[in-house]
Amino acid sequence: MAFISDYLTEKGDLSFREEPFNEVDNYVIAKVGSPNFTDVLPPGERLPLGEVVTDYFARSGGEAGYLGALASPEIITVLRRLPELRRYRDLLLSGYVRRILPAQTEQFSALTVTLPLGWSYVSFRGTDDTLLGWKENFLMSVGRVEAQADAAAYLAAAAERLPGPLLVGGHSKGGNLAVYASAMVAPEIQERITGVYNNDGPGFLPEFYQEPGYLRIRPKLHTLLPQNTLVGTLLTREKWASVVKSSRAGPAAHDGFTWEVRGTHFVRCPNLSPSSRAFEETMDRVLANMDQEQRREFTEELFDALGAVGAATVTELSEQKLYQALEIAGSFRKGTGTKKFVLEVLREMVKAYTRQRLGRE
Repeated sequence: MAFISDYLTEKGDLSFREEPFNEVDNYVIAKVGSPNFTDVLPPGERLPLGEVVTDYFARSGGEAGYLGALASPEIITVLRRLPELRRYRDLLLSGYVRRILPAQTEQFSALTVTLPLGWSYVSFRGTDDTLLGWKENFLMSVGRVEAQADAAAYLAAAAERLPGPLLVGGHSKGGNLAVYASAMVAPEIQERITGVYNNDGPGFLPEFYQEPGYLRIRPKLHTLLPQNTLVGTLLTREKWASVVKSSRAGPAAHDGFTWEVRGTHFVRCPNLSPSSRAFEETMDRVLANMDQEQRREFTEELFDALGAVGAATVTELSEQKLYQALEIAGSFRKGTGTKKFVLEVLREMVKAYTRQRLGRE
């Protein structure tokens, strides 16, 4: 059983000319922008990966800083390792952006990584550890969110300043942003895009899949979901998405460093796990019974309940606190049409935590 760490050992000394860019490289490069590079990668500058990494750790006193519960503990290990590998040491980083705007329920971060052959990977960061970021994910059920608009603008600007072919990708919400941005940019930019990678990102409203821009870019999409995904089941997903094997159960499978690797690809499996299918069916049923305003009300009530237990991050949510959130949600705005749906989703979240604790998947 091999993982990304083994891939780096096996392929790390091969250039992209010797071993072409593949879906495992996609995930590695998508995670380069996970740390906060605000102080080490100024706007308008393009710097070597090794210089950015060295400066980042120097400024943090050799420590990585906390990246959140959803961030793999391997990210920092890999980040330290990449400049030592022939395959990645000549990567150039530019265009770093990071915005967290609670008033707009927006969390957005992006980075452009230029490969030695002149290709550029436009990477959108995924959902962070905050409930604010997760609330933004759920608000996608209402319509376009601010981060999606920012992603489309960022990709258009990157295409204008960079020559050559473009790759676009991201993990978690970043995968959703990559697909949205690629579908919304002008056709002449779409022609330069050689691949779009959605690594366990949320889906979209059904009507998005009929957009002309989406239909044009669809042949270039690569959607990867671990068999125990929860994030990837939010909203309507591409049913043709590839399901990959993970060594972890429950929400921990969201971490791509737990996905099994064979050669230059992630190992496929035939179906999502029972808990993922159950959560997907619950979300599909809940959203199908609401109009746009009810979906907004549902999101507000769900995250009011989660916040009321004293949690500001996913890290702080536990099985016990989810039970408390259930009790609190039961007392919210009695008689509203969305209350029963909030309770249903919270119950399904409790079940997912319980399955993980008992090791049933």
